[in-house]
Amino acid sequence: MKTLTDEKVKKVNNPSLNKYTTIYQNIEQGTINQIEAFGLPFEDRNNHKELVQQMEDLKANGATFRNNGKSVLSNQKISSACVACQKGSGSYTSFVSLKCHRDCYFCFNKNQDNYQFYLQNQKNVNQELQSLFDQNIQLTHLALTGGEPLLHPDETISFFQQAKKLFPEAHTRLYTAGDLLTERVLHGLNEEGLEEIRFSIKLEDTEKKRNHILGKIAMAKSYIPNVLVEMPVIPGTDEEMKQLLLDLEALEIFGINLLEFCFPLENAKAFREKRLQLKNPPYDVYYNFWYAGGLAVAESEKLCLELVQYALEKKLKLGVHYCSLENKFTGQIYQQNHDQKMDETYHFSAVDYYFKTAKVFGPDKRKVVKVLERKGFPYLPNADYDYVQFPIKAIPQLKEKEITIVISSNVVEMESGQQTIREVHLDLTTPAEFSLENM
Repeated sequence: MKTLTDEKVKKVNNPSLNKYTTIYQNIEQGTINQIEAFGLPFEDRNNHKELVQQMEDLKANGATFRNNGKSVLSNQKISSACVACQKGSGSYTSFVSLKCHRDCYFCFNKNQDNYQFYLQNQKNVNQELQSLFDQNIQLTHLALTGGEPLLHPDETISFFQQAKKLFPEAHTRLYTAGDLLTERVLHGLNEEGLEEIRFSIKLEDTEKKRNHILGKIAMAKSYIPNVLVEMPVIPGTDEEMKQLLLDLEALEIFGINLLEFCFPLENAKAFREKRLQLKNPPYDVYYNFWYAGGLAVAESEKLCLELVQYALEKKLKLGVHYCSLENKFTGQIYQQNHDQKMDETYHFSAVDYYFKTAKVFGPDKRKVVKVLERKGFPYLPNADYDYVQFPIKAIPQLKEKEITIVISSNVVEMESGQQTIREVHLDLTTPAEFSLENM
């Protein structure tokens, strides 16, 4: 399949198709204009070919690819919480407050709902857990984040105590910057069965400060079964990141999650001063994603993949996992779509969790309808936009036809209890190029 572009559409001599695709091109351009208003420019070029080559090299060297290539591992070591995140089923993450003693220029907490309120006030996280239990909600993974949860050490320990009581089979984890961690807190967390702790290391800190956090990580190993680092990877930090991987390997911790660095839609001046730009294009699919982290910064993905390659070359036992911004989105799409009932022209994709359907426009309709009727496939005509919609599984039956097919990706939304189908992405294909296996 080919991603929809103005150049590709112009090569297709089909006015109805051209008119339809213009709607999406205008939406994408409008989104780009809105993003540019936040004050950080896009990179000039798309590094797609270079990234594809990096991916191919990683595959050749034995890297593991997950979630349709949005998650890349140096080996098989990955937290079960990361696996669960792909679909979002059975996972719950909460926070005591959004208060934090650090002031990171890339922090996206201000994008969280009710940020100002929870900056000054605390949630009753134990009551939240009780409510989930009373609703008989089945949880496999529970986490506490922030802000900085260790600004509230007693509440943090109490949360995991309640989790152990109500959801004894759930995998539990804690996120922290690490500098407030004490042996007393670690002992309490150990008593309540905390299974995983994730530290955030800031390369902007002094070497002394970073070494202090490494000491906290080493201390945590005596109390918590799985110790990880999770941090955004900032372009230009190649050598510092490689040294960090070696330092973490020496500590023999479980692994590190390399997050694609994001612009939180504010503080653009700080990003510009560091000569950072936005990834272009900003999304694979233009949609209203819930994840509050912002927009991917150019060159971060490239460095993340280089670090996975470095881990492979050095044969690190440490699990090195690249988690892209796109990887953060799939749980939302799965949750919106997986249990919805659609008509026969839609196919739920086990690859990216969108509902897929095929469309042909204008003069191609008649050719396709004849085959669909002869083979017994359902179809839906649309007079407003001059197309016929039909199941993607029928495309192989059209292999003798020289036509352009639009693969439509869709999300189910609920409005006032009513199901609404939103078309969010278009790809172009032909019967000869199409592969059902990729759907």
